[in-house]
Amino acid sequence: MERISYARLYATVAGTVLLLLGFAGLLANSEFRTPELTSDLLGFYTVNGWASSLHVVAGLIGLFLARPLPRLYAILAGVAFTVLAVWGFLAADGTQLFGALPAMRWVNVLNLLLGLGGLAAYAASRWDRIKASVGGLGARFDARMERRRQKRRRRHVRKRRAAAGSGRS
Repeated sequence: MERISYARLYATVAGTVLLLLGFAGLLANSEFRTPELTSDLLGFYTVNGWASSLHVVAGLIGLFLARPLPRLYAILAGVAFTVLAVWGFLAADGTQLFGALPAMRWVNVLNLLLGLGGLAAYAASRWDRIKASVGGLGARFDARMERRRQKRRRRHVRKRRAAAGSGRS
């Protein structure tokens, strides 16, 4: 499987999920004027017009970037959603981030999953480069260890020759 496919898969799946979640959230509550006015989508996921719009925009960007720039979307979405999740977990339950986005437990869990998934997809798509940089260190280490082994062998051979030469005399 081509490495970039992980980022492309993430951008496509996350974009679709966010787009569907955003449209469903807009159907449940499309109120923009009062950020405190929220509705529960499916009985546990809190939404309002701002949060649903953010999901729609992030989903559309993910679907548009899935083909040309999936790694860019994976890293940007990964960082953004992880920061939102951490900020939401640190905030009191029921507060509004940026004065508009609800910070409830399930919202934060979804943001964390989206964020960590994006970071993991980016890392997986860059795995060859990561492995090469770490492998380069490993190759140097292996070469150094081989030189040490050869030095020990030469020393051992010299000692045997010296012992053999002194034993005959």
